[in-house]
Amino acid sequence: MTTKEKVLSALASLKNGDFISGEEFAVTCSVSRTAIWKAIRSLEESGYKIEAVTNRGYRLVSKPDNLDATEISRIIKDSCEKIVKIFLFDTIDSTNSEAKRIAVEAGAFRDAKGNLTAGGESANLSLFAAESQTGGKGRLGRSFISPKETGVYFSLLYSPKNGVKNPALYTAAAALAVVKSISKLYGEDAQIKWVNDVFLAEKKVCGILVEGIANFETGNIDAAVVGIGINIRQNKNLSGDIAKIVGSIEEAKLAHNKIFEARTKNELIAEVVSNLLGFYEKFENDDENAIKDLVSEYRAKSMLIGKTVTVNPVAGSDFESYRAKVKSISDEMKLVVENEAGEIKELSSGEVSLHSYDFASA
Repeated sequence: MTTKEKVLSALASLKNGDFISGEEFAVTCSVSRTAIWKAIRSLEESGYKIEAVTNRGYRLVSKPDNLDATEISRIIKDSCEKIVKIFLFDTIDSTNSEAKRIAVEAGAFRDAKGNLTAGGESANLSLFAAESQTGGKGRLGRSFISPKETGVYFSLLYSPKNGVKNPALYTAAAALAVVKSISKLYGEDAQIKWVNDVFLAEKKVCGILVEGIANFETGNIDAAVVGIGINIRQNKNLSGDIAKIVGSIEEAKLAHNKIFEARTKNELIAEVVSNLLGFYEKFENDDENAIKDLVSEYRAKSMLIGKTVTVNPVAGSDFESYRAKVKSISDEMKLVVENEAGEIKELSSGEVSLHSYDFASA
């Protein structure tokens, strides 16, 4: 941990109104007071507002709401003790695309024994985040609108030691990681629309796209690119059908007559990634009970179970749309539905909608 990270961690741990003296800083961080002063200046240049009072010391007044690798790294380390390599962009085509470019450069992530290669070591646990995207990606080739200042857009490149065995579980874990983070940071109870959307106040506030990185020598999926976009504030440029389905955390708070207390983008990204890595560690350890608990929790957060939906074919399929009642979600993350003829079907792909405008790009 750098001196800057140590100073920020010490400031962030203070209770409201408390100060920490330069001498205490030097002892806590095991560096000189000159190094502390330089770290504070660096934090201020990054947008942190730090108050200095003679004979009292320093305290953190406010944090910037721009992406900051130091802050994201600090929160992740404090939460799950993982070291994540962080790459930030003001504007990018897509964080998923960038993650896949890095994956191509890395080559094979794992050797025949399942050990990380040199390329895999450098690319594994890389986080790509952007203030905005010009080509944000959703499922089935759709776009994800990603303007500056209204949300967070990030992708985690992750190579589990045993490979990606069930991609659907990685999507489910990402959805639950977002739901847990929204609950902790904003006090809102979000729901999941199978398989990869998170809803608040009946509007979509998050989309998830998980893409696999294949090892052509072994035939395994060596790594996953987990892309997440979360709408924090209202996008006032939306109109028409898309405005009916796309919302934000801020709008949900207002709809529930609650005060919107802003949290930084860094806090939200770090919280989601920490939750996500906690789930993925259990996958790596083949913790069957933890996986069963995850699926059970996913079911509990489902907004579809018990409702009648329209099942729509993926492009190129030969079946027509039909109405069905959602009965459950299987242990393999398939959507269990009963059609109007009373037949039970398990869906592993395709789209389901509650409204005609569920198909707008979001």
